Amino acid sequence: MENTPDHFAYVGISIIFALICYEWLTGKYRDGKKTVKDWQMFGLSLAGIQLIERPLLMYCIYLLLDSVLPAQRESWGWISEQHLFISVVVFILIDEFLHGLAHNFTHGRRPKNLLLARVQAFYLGAHRPHHMNGGRDGRGEISASHVTVAGWGWMFILPNYWFGIACLYFGLLETWFIGTTIKSIWGIHVHTNWSYDLYLLNHPNRFISKTMYALCHIFTFPNQHHQHHSRSGNSTKNLNNFLALYDWLFWKKLVIANERPKIYGWIQRKKEADSALYRYLHRSL
Repeated sequence: MENTPDHFAYVGISIIFALICYEWLTGKYRDGKKTVKDWQMFGLSLAGIQLIERPLLMYCIYLLLDSVLPAQRESWGWISEQHLFISVVVFILIDEFLHGLAHNFTHGRRPKNLLLARVQAFYLGAHRPHHMNGGRDGRGEISASHVTVAGWGWMFILPNYWFGIACLYFGLLETWFIGTTIKSIWGIHVHTNWSYDLYLLNHPNRFISKTMYALCHIFTFPNQHHQHHSRSGNSTKNLNNFLALYDWLFWKKLVIANERPKIYGWIQRKKEADSALYRYLHRSL
């Protein structure tokens, strides 16, 4: 599969822009739910990821692996050819675990070790813009475009992206493409304002509501991720975008709520509210 990373980028961006059009037409951005600064952050983040971080990360990982394992380059392609389904499942399980591990570290308590504390501060600084929605009036909400919003370096420091590009290096192109596409589409969908999960959780039929409650222990649904974006104690919960199984069994931070958050987003400092560029670039160690 030639140009697989580019194919994936086109798929993801196309879905995001299709959902942006849908949300725009259905009024999801009105009444302060999304501001000019939010759109500026979307543009900065998307450009940074596609034009700088992803190409640079690929270059660095390929350079590193070429220096230590040159004979293994594209040598694992047979796994995708002969065991595609299993390889995709294993890829998603590992990718989600690494993402949740880094996300849990970012939202966790400050480490006592000074070096680890500074590393965590960098992670948090890169992740902080993803928890800012709307203005300082508390009316902001998350939407499909918010899935790409992050400060510079977030993609570059997440271990699951390193893992994914290593899979590309070893020739697992179809595995990477399918697994990453599934994860990304699901990640986009949990940022939308869809409420089908709330409808099912609150359904008067107990079988339906309990089945949905059980499924929330396995997969992350929109309201679970919305809770993560709330201005409440739940903002440290529901750390995985796809497999809530890890939040339940590993991080012990699964929250299943029956209503949307009352307020979204962390409190913005004045400079963050005034400048998207400051949000994107600022780091406090």
